[in-house]
Amino acid sequence: MKVLFLINGLGLGNSTRCHAIIQRLHAKSARIEVVTSGNGLWYFSDKPEVSAIHEIQSLAYGSKDGAISITRTFASIFEIAGILRQNARKIGTMLDDIKPDVLVIDSDYNFLPAKRRNLPIAALNNADMVWDSYFQFKDRPSSIRAQFYGVEMLDYYFHKMVPDLVLSPSLAPRAAEGGRNIRRIGPIVRLGYDAATEIQTGQAKNATVMLSGSVFGTPVNFSRPDYPVVIDVIGREPPDGWRERGDVTFHGKIIDTYRILKDADVAVVNGGFSAVSEMLCMKKPVVVVPVPNHAEQWINARTIEHLGFGLMATQFNYEDVMLQAVERIDDFRANYQQFGEIEDGADQASQAILDLASRPSG
Repeated sequence: MKVLFLINGLGLGNSTRCHAIIQRLHAKSARIEVVTSGNGLWYFSDKPEVSAIHEIQSLAYGSKDGAISITRTFASIFEIAGILRQNARKIGTMLDDIKPDVLVIDSDYNFLPAKRRNLPIAALNNADMVWDSYFQFKDRPSSIRAQFYGVEMLDYYFHKMVPDLVLSPSLAPRAAEGGRNIRRIGPIVRLGYDAATEIQTGQAKNATVMLSGSVFGTPVNFSRPDYPVVIDVIGREPPDGWRERGDVTFHGKIIDTYRILKDADVAVVNGGFSAVSEMLCMKKPVVVVPVPNHAEQWINARTIEHLGFGLMATQFNYEDVMLQAVERIDDFRANYQQFGEIEDGADQASQAILDLASRPSG
């Protein structure tokens, strides 16, 4: 079975969750190729499960002062359309050469080449969960409204109408089905990140800060003279003027984050679904820092608070909130202890993709 993944490479979350599914597909003897850009090219460069990697141009949100700007995103619509046309031509050529049995898309919307070739499309997307949760949480801030209606709502309707199958991962167990072509599944995490069988005990000693490496990543610096935990920073180089100290270590951009995260008592991450899912499956108390103005990231953070596994913070107060989480570590661990079984969304997704590819055409 040949599976082609079309992955948005802006951040790393799309790549890591696709890799989780690719690991399971490879174990089921599927042949996998990846089309991506940006960070995705870097991430997949050493993955043995991927037989070939193909590059396309990146798409990104418009920004202002380091935050998402819906106005600037729509202002660049003609530039975005041009990139989509160029990518579509390249993808069409790839489809003719590779002849995959199914196309899997993650935050990339070049579906026409596949539709023209009657190729089944599976999408990884949980805009339906974002839609439901947006109206569930009455304390949602007005700052996420524009991104929700300008992006998430369009994403929701696109996935209701275009893909043959939408695989929608959920943090909460036993989420209801999402609609005609939407199948809700468990969190999608890479092999190893789902291995936590025991919850850590004792006083918190280590914290890991892993904030997004995309253009919207939260600034990372540490101003206090000392901390009650040893802090490892993943994905960032030391800021200008940084003086080495024993309680804070900057590790830069690394692929194998597990070797550091496994020892963390508390983690600080942005609100991307992949990072939050991995912390949940590793049963790590977590401080979630949503990218400003981003509806899905705020909802992911709010869901973690609702489940009792951590706290929400901003890019301005995450140091203080991290210390609050250290003080409340036993509460979060107790909530994990009471949480139900976590489904293997990556395995569910891999089987659903193979089933879709095996359906008779027409």
